[in-house]
Parts: sequence; structure tokens; C-alpha cells
Amino acid sequence: MRKDCHFPARGALKRLAGAAMLAIATGTAMAATVEVFHADSLAGPMRELKRAFEAQHAGVTINLTSGVSRELAARIVRGDTVDVFAPSSPAVIEQDLMNRAVAGTDRDAATWYVVFSANEMVVITARGNPLGIAKIGDLAKPDVRLARVTGEKDLATNRTIEFVRRAAAAEGTPALAQSVIDKAPADPARTTGVPDVVAAVKDGRANAGIVYYSAAVAARNDIDAIRFPDSVNMNEAIRNAATVTGTARNPAEAQAFVEFLLSSEAQRILKDTGQPPVVPALRAGAVPFKPAP
Repeated sequence: MRKDCHFPARGALKRLAGAAMLAIATGTAMAATVEVFHADSLAGPMRELKRAFEAQHAGVTINLTSGVSRELAARIVRGDTVDVFAPSSPAVIEQDLMNRAVAGTDRDAATWYVVFSANEMVVITARGNPLGIAKIGDLAKPDVRLARVTGEKDLATNRTIEFVRRAAAAEGTPALAQSVIDKAPADPARTTGVPDVVAAVKDGRANAGIVYYSAAVAARNDIDAIRFPDSVNMNEAIRNAATVTGTARNPAEAQAFVEFLLSSEAQRILKDTGQPPVVPALRAGAVPFKPAP
């Protein structure tokens, strides 16, 4: 549902931002809610990052909304109030937000971003891996029911396909890749996202799935994960970015949260939740703060 956006005058915005940053720096409590839109693959890490940030910033609440990166970006362009946007690819910010005005305003949807963590693709199974799945070729066996991401706008869809092709080639059975992909055909009328794949494996509708490693870590009490070599798992191509958007209602607190994502504490949390930090963080556009020393 679209939310109304109210943009204060530039001078007032600067005064509000300055006061908020001063309050955050000095530890003064301010009542503010930071709306964070993030990729589904960041759900587990963001829950832990929210908890750590709120513990350090009295009065600031992080409100998390998870979804498909490109669909969330479209909501920002339409005018949804979002303070921080964290998609699973910097290309989403580059292509969908930068140099694009928020509907009904002259404000850019985004002007900068930082790349703060990476990810990889894994195979998940029920706890104990009852079918003994050890490689991509095993997914082609007749008794394996596979779930995979199939949403047209979901970046995990093509990443899954490329991951399967790489793994099958590395195993010396490239022809099996299409057989594996065809086990979970795409249905435009009923798309499947990362949470859907995890849920299908957890409740037994599928006995194997392909998702991001961070999603597997978040569900580790209910599933097992089979990891693959770096040459296969897509980790060089999967990067998570963050920006403060042009619809931000609390830009100072939002910037503080993005800066926190680059801190040593956040880097530890990201590593523990399946998203190794990118250090030093990559920066693009007019990033309004300097790198941490």
C-alpha cells in the first residue's frame, strides 16, 4: 500500500538532520523510527543488526520490511516512505533508483550507496539430509523434490540457474543442469521467493532447495545446508548494498544505521549470519560520510 510522503523544506530538513545527528553522537534519546526495506536474503542478518543498533541508540526503532529487491525499489520510486534501502545487488540502486525522481517530487530516489556484504548460493535439505544429497547431480534423482526461486524480478532466480550450471559443469555433468532446473519450473502466476523455498523444505513439500547461504543460516535449526566451492557458489557476483533514500523521513538516523553496517560490530554479525562483510566497503556516488579509520 502506498504511503503519503511529506517533504520538509530544504533548510528545515538540514536543521532537523543536524539536530538528529548531534543527538545520536551525544547519546541523547530521540524518538525516531527508521524504515528499512531489505532483500529477503538479508532477513536473518538484519534482525541481528537491528537488535545491536537499537541497543546503542536509545529511542531509535528499526522497522524491517523484507522482499524482492526490485519490487521494493519500485515502491520507493512510487513514493513509499523508506529511510534505508538494502538490496541484494548494487545494480538495483544504480539502475532503479539513481537519477530517477520519486513520483511527484524533484528528489532523486537515491544518490549514493555502499556495498557492505556478500553472499553465496547453497543447497538446503531437511535436518539430517535424509536423501544424502552431496552434489548438484543428486538433485536430478527421481526421488528428489526440488524447490527454487522463480520470481521474474527476483535476482535469486537467475543466480540459482547460473549456480546449477556452474556446479553441474564442475562435476563433469553439464547436461544435468537443465534437468535439475526443470524439476522446479517457473510459473508466472505463482512465483516462488527465498522464504517460500525455505518453508517448502522445512514442512516437507520439497526435500531440497536452493537459496542464499544467509537464509540457510537463519533457518539452521530446521534445515541443513550443503555449501559449494567459491568457483561455483556465485559469491563473487552477490553483493549487498545500502543507501538512504530520497523518501527518508529520518535521514540522520538512517545514515547512522548505514554507517553502523560498516562497523566492526556489524561485520562480526554479518559473518556470523552467513554474509561475509566486504572490507573495505565499496562506495559509489555522493556518500555523505567518510570511511571508518
